[in-house]
Amino acid sequence: MKKIKQDIVKTLKKMNDLELIIGSEGNISCKNANKIFITPSGIETLKMNHDDIVEVDLKGRVLNNKKPSSEILMHLDLYKSKPKINSIVHCHSMWSSILSCQRKKIPAFHYMVAEFGGNDIKCANYATFGSSQLAKNVVTAMKEREGCLLANHGQLAIGKNLQIAFNLAIALEKICKQFFFCSLSKQTKILENDEMGKILKLFKNYKIRH
Repeated sequence: MKKIKQDIVKTLKKMNDLELIIGSEGNISCKNANKIFITPSGIETLKMNHDDIVEVDLKGRVLNNKKPSSEILMHLDLYKSKPKINSIVHCHSMWSSILSCQRKKIPAFHYMVAEFGGNDIKCANYATFGSSQLAKNVVTAMKEREGCLLANHGQLAIGKNLQIAFNLAIALEKICKQFFFCSLSKQTKILENDEMGKILKLFKNYKIRH
């Protein structure tokens, strides 16, 4: 359990180093059996240590007398809707936040969009941060997806483990930056659904092998 908490803190600090977060922004959780470990509310990343990580059960009941992230409902609902995932990474990174304010999904302008599970990357409808409505909106946007934008907010990525979710968060920020610039040009071409279907099958086979 201590290692899980240490890994969460280390990953959060890597996110800070990569400028995906600043101050006390962002949150990470990991699920282990019937317990969820999640970053606390209101503690700056650089001042955080593993003892600050909050333990909750699958119903959201706090087990170690600490205050969880304000986005605890979003994490809980995602784990309920996707029982095979074990980690969630959420941040307000620069380029994903910019696109989220435009409230547009990211189309298949690049084949790596398929890395997130489909032929586009959804943008969850806007709702106040920390609300049950936002949690519901994110679950909807994440149907058959492994990453999404949150309107006027930021981004979120999931995975079978923390490293996968973290890598996807980095990849999502990269693809948001690419799409921002591509969207400025009328020359940008969108891949056809048939082609994306082929790519999605290749990605699925790749993940099975790894």
